[in-house]
Amino acid sequence: MAICKKWAGKVYGTNTGNLYATFEGHSDALTGKIHLNDPVFGLAVYGITGFFDGQRLSLQGKPEMPLDGAELGKLEAQALLNTRGELEGEWTTSIGSAGTFILFPHHHISDNEGGVKQEQLHTARHNFGAVAVDRQQITELAAEVQDSFKNTQVVITVLAGTEKARLLDDFKNATFKNERATIFKIFAREPQTSGIDRIVMIEFGPAVNFAMTQGENEAWVLGMLEKFKNSVESLERRYATSFQKFGFGINQLLFVGAIVYLPSLPELAFRIALMTGVLGIIGFVTWVHRRYLPFAELYLGSKPEGFIAKSLPSALSWVIAVTSAVAATLLATYLQGLLPISP
Repeated sequence: MAICKKWAGKVYGTNTGNLYATFEGHSDALTGKIHLNDPVFGLAVYGITGFFDGQRLSLQGKPEMPLDGAELGKLEAQALLNTRGELEGEWTTSIGSAGTFILFPHHHISDNEGGVKQEQLHTARHNFGAVAVDRQQITELAAEVQDSFKNTQVVITVLAGTEKARLLDDFKNATFKNERATIFKIFAREPQTSGIDRIVMIEFGPAVNFAMTQGENEAWVLGMLEKFKNSVESLERRYATSFQKFGFGINQLLFVGAIVYLPSLPELAFRIALMTGVLGIIGFVTWVHRRYLPFAELYLGSKPEGFIAKSLPSALSWVIAVTSAVAATLLATYLQGLLPISP
C-alpha cells in the first residue's frame, strides 16, 4: 500500500534538528525528499529512494543541497512503525555521522470556520466485559475507525509472541504463525486546527477491554464512543459469574455474603474456617476463569463456530456460579450446625 505522503519530525545524534519528508510512488518503490534543518549548519536536502513493507521503512539518500561549509555523505535509514502510527528509527551516513529520528504523519488542515480556536480537550472511555474476537472482526472494527479518519491511517497492533504494529491495509494481507493473539490494539490519531488531536484507541487483552475517544468536539467524542460500543456489543460474552452492569462478579458476591454471615457463627474458629473456605472457593473460581473463560479470546484466524462453541462458555459460567454459591452455602450451614453432620 502507499505510505502517507507527508511526514514531519525530529532527528537526533551527531546532527539534530527538524525533519520534513515527502514520499511518492508505491511502497515497494518509494522516491522523495528529506529536508533537514540543523540549527548549527543550516538546511540540507536529500533525494531518497526506498521501500515500506507495512512495518519497516528502509531509505537510501544522496545530498541534493549540501550544508554550507559541511560535508554530507550518503544516507541510510531504517525505521519501524510504532503503535501510535509514528516511524521511529536510526540513520547513518557514509562519513560516519549517525543518530535516531522520529517522523509523524503530517496533513494540511484548513482554518477553523470563523477563525475560532478551541482548546478544550474531551475524553470518553468505556470498559467492555469479556470478548471473543477474530481477525475478520478486528479488521471490520478498524475499518469503522478508518471511515472517521480521512487524513491518517489506522494502526493495528498484535501481541502474539512479539508485538507488531501494522497499517490497516497491511494487516489485512499479513500472515501469522500463531493461531491466537494475547492483545489486539486499534489506534488512530488525526491533528486538528486547534492543535488538539482526534484520537481513537480500542484494546482487547487479558486484563482490560476498552474503547477511548478524545478530541476538541465533545459531540464527536461521545458519538464515536457510542458507535464503537454498539459495534463491540456483539463481540461480548455474557458470563453468569460477572455482573458487568453493576460492576461486580460472583467473587465479590461470595466475599460480601461471607462477611454478612460471620456474626451468626458462635466461635472464632468457625468464622476463620468460613472465611478460609470462601477465599478458597474464590481462588478456584478465579483459576477456572483464567483457564477456561479468558477475558479476551483473540483469534488470528476465524473463531470456532457452531452452537456448542458459542453456548459452552456461558453454560460453563453458570455451572461455576451455581457450584460456587452452593459450596459457600453448604459450608456456612455446616459450620452453623444446621446440617445433620456435626462440625
